[in-house]
Amino acid sequence: MTKKICFVLIVVLLFALPAITQEPNTAAAQLTTDTPHFRSGDEVSFTMKLNEPLPEGARFDMRLSPVSVNQEITISSQEPSDKDRKEFLLKFKLPDHARGGEWHIAIVYLFLPNVSWTSCTIATNEMKFVVDGPNGPLPSNATATIVKK
Repeated sequence: MTKKICFVLIVVLLFALPAITQEPNTAAAQLTTDTPHFRSGDEVSFTMKLNEPLPEGARFDMRLSPVSVNQEITISSQEPSDKDRKEFLLKFKLPDHARGGEWHIAIVYLFLPNVSWTSCTIATNEMKFVVDGPNGPLPSNATATIVKK
């Protein structure tokens, strides 16, 4: 009888232990940071620092988008803000009806001189910001039917 009770207690403890140890991780993940907030229509500026100089005549195009939906804004690099061609000041205006929620850098394309399209990309950190804007449900399903004349 004691073996059964010990076995049951060990099983209960084994199932409870992961729940107990995960609790602090869950609480830590919910801590908020000083994420910048903007509104639809606001001007946004940030710097981009490259690990290597951008070659003369090259540029990069950055696409920013809400995390939850693809409402991309494209920003093209201008002249660098330092002589080493590594630091760039990027400015853009959020659309008047920008989706609310967390935004991020979706992708950064590197365009070398005299190239019209590329698959070269630049990896970035997880820069994020929040837009206070419309954030309701979007259509996700439709039914199409052919209409005879």
